[in-house]
Amino acid sequence: MTQTKLAKYRSKRDFEKTAEPSGEREVVASEHRRFVIQKHAATRLHYDLRLELDGVFKSWAVTRGPSLDPHVKRLAVEVEDHPLDYGDFEGTIPKGEYGGGTVQLWDRGYWEPEGTQTPEEALASGDFKFILAGQRLTGGWVLVRMKHDRDHGKRTHWLLIKHRDEYAREGDTDRVIAEDRSVASGRTMDAIAAGKGKAPKPFMLAGKAEADAVWHSNKGLAAQERRAASASRQTRALRKKSAATLPEFIPPQLCNLVARPPSDAGWVHEIKFDGYRVELRIHEGAVTLRTRKGLDWSAKFGAIAIEAASLPNSIIDGEIVAHDENGAPNFAALQAALSEQKTDDLVFYAFDLLFDGSGDLRSLPLSERKGSSTNYRIDF
Repeated sequence: MTQTKLAKYRSKRDFEKTAEPSGEREVVASEHRRFVIQKHAATRLHYDLRLELDGVFKSWAVTRGPSLDPHVKRLAVEVEDHPLDYGDFEGTIPKGEYGGGTVQLWDRGYWEPEGTQTPEEALASGDFKFILAGQRLTGGWVLVRMKHDRDHGKRTHWLLIKHRDEYAREGDTDRVIAEDRSVASGRTMDAIAAGKGKAPKPFMLAGKAEADAVWHSNKGLAAQERRAASASRQTRALRKKSAATLPEFIPPQLCNLVARPPSDAGWVHEIKFDGYRVELRIHEGAVTLRTRKGLDWSAKFGAIAIEAASLPNSIIDGEIVAHDENGAPNFAALQAALSEQKTDDLVFYAFDLLFDGSGDLRSLPLSERKGSSTNYRIDF
């Protein structure tokens, strides 16, 4: 049955010329249905929503990408079913091939239908409600089939709409799609196109993935093979626990002005870094760097984000600094580096591990939290 569903997909592609998966590889079993969203710079930039159902990915090309604003309706064009191993594909489809352009793994996670209908019944009715538990998109969504298709029935057109829930952001039309780093590799679209950076961490498959640029049969693989630990398989049933144990952001503790340092036992002295206080969050290889006010500065510190992508799931409190010629932190040099967008040599000093894969560590003494950092190969 799966092979029949993939006939249209395979007929559109020459697997001697494209590195896209043919659907022959066996994927890792999962108790819950998975989804991926791939940012796709083809003839027109769009976002491919893929929901695992009956052994394939049901797929829609969402023009302009998803919006967290429930008032915004985004056109979603239904396309052919894709194989499940496509959920790990990140690279560039050669120009001239079907869908030619760069593909980024923009989001992934788990989904489940909402309501009393089966997914098949909801799709057939044209009112398909579902819940996403991804790294960027969460909460309720709906796909509504349009009655009058723009291309007179050649393709089925839907509207993708965010439900009004705690994850909705009214008036915030396009902020979420401003994120331009892969949740699987931490790479930007430009880095993927150039075949640079770390390989994506597998989600559907076990083993290694390839950091491909354009692949042609007569040119070999334009990529480096890197180790990629299998991403942990979170289910939506565990999503609430996951959200509780790894929040998006924790407002940092700040200094209080006192007349003199405490003299009783139980206190430690730490270095005062002259830089920017930053909270580093790693979740399934996706890295976010936020200021103490919660602003997302991941793009400003791209080199640090790429290096941190290999760390286990965690939230780390620290400070980003620039060194002067003597190796001492220099705030003026840091400001200059940000102004000139030359941030590759900046250093992240980690001084507190707030969360790790086991949960919230903040109730532990600071000395124990610092001891936990040895698993992260970070020198506090």
